[in-house]
Amino acid sequence: MLMDQTPLHTKFDQGLQYADFVALGQPEGHDHQWHQRYTQLELTPDQTALVHSFTREMNLLCLTGTWCGDCALQGSAIQRIAEANDKIHLRFILRCDEHADLIVKSQINAGFRVPVTWFLAEDFQPVGWFGDRTLSRYRSMARKALPPSETNHFPPPPIDPVREVLHEVLEQFERVQLLLRLSTRLRQIHND
Repeated sequence: MLMDQTPLHTKFDQGLQYADFVALGQPEGHDHQWHQRYTQLELTPDQTALVHSFTREMNLLCLTGTWCGDCALQGSAIQRIAEANDKIHLRFILRCDEHADLIVKSQINAGFRVPVTWFLAEDFQPVGWFGDRTLSRYRSMARKALPPSETNHFPPPPIDPVREVLHEVLEQFERVQLLLRLSTRLRQIHND
């Protein structure tokens, strides 16, 4: 999915820092799940070292909802990763009428889903995006909803499903960082 850089840059500028976004859910008690997930998702030393190795600026824009459990999980994972490197700039926007233009452009399987996260280069050129649930979350749902004949080939469930999501989100960051680092366009700009 490609979008103009201007709307994403504008939406990024309108976005909120993690704490401010989570506070939006406080009146309904939605902030609790975000705080709980955040405490469960501290990076390991190896994960921290990987994120510290990132050299390219990254801007992330996360369209999400305070009420959504998968959003709390992914959003908290993204926040933990962003905190580990000051070259990562993260903003959250609430899925609401104010951002209807972006919601319509971010449909997944003809549905309005959250979370949807855009990875943007330093100049807000779109680099990648991912949305809805991670693979491990879908496997877990499939094990509950589908017959064993369709799921018995899956790898065993992760020991810690919450940390598995952190691992999957971190892989998205690493992929985008490598794309940015190897980009001919950016290598010419930075002369590296």
